[in-house]
Amino acid sequence: MYTALLATHNVVRWLVLASGFWAMARAWGGWRSRAVWTGADAAAGQRFVQATSLQFVIGLVLYAVSPLIRQGVADMGAAMRDPALRTFLVEHPLMMLLSIALVHIGSARVRKATSDSGRFQAATVWWGLGVTSLLAMMPWARRLLPF
Repeated sequence: MYTALLATHNVVRWLVLASGFWAMARAWGGWRSRAVWTGADAAAGQRFVQATSLQFVIGLVLYAVSPLIRQGVADMGAAMRDPALRTFLVEHPLMMLLSIALVHIGSARVRKATSDSGRFQAATVWWGLGVTSLLAMMPWARRLLPF
């Protein structure tokens, strides 16, 4: 089960990034060109929010069944001295929670904006911060499929 979850988590990260870049590109382009906010812009943002939410649920289950996490929790002192273990035990989960929060805050700000320009601006800023934080703490050294 662990290997399948890890593989799924690794594959879904690309969906998260693709949807994030797409939503951010639409938002930035719309803001720069002073476009009208359309259903396609809203749908791109919704796909990004949904992809991050799915990845979060998969990550939670993975965290619960991971032998690496069990090893770290068994000896937290040693885990904090091991950079690789500390990354997966503490740093990656916290930064991904921050990323998810940024994406969801952006979605709420977009919904509450009163103008098209305000929607594009909120989406560009918040989703841009979300994508940036995702990129910063993504474990790039991990293979796509762990088997």
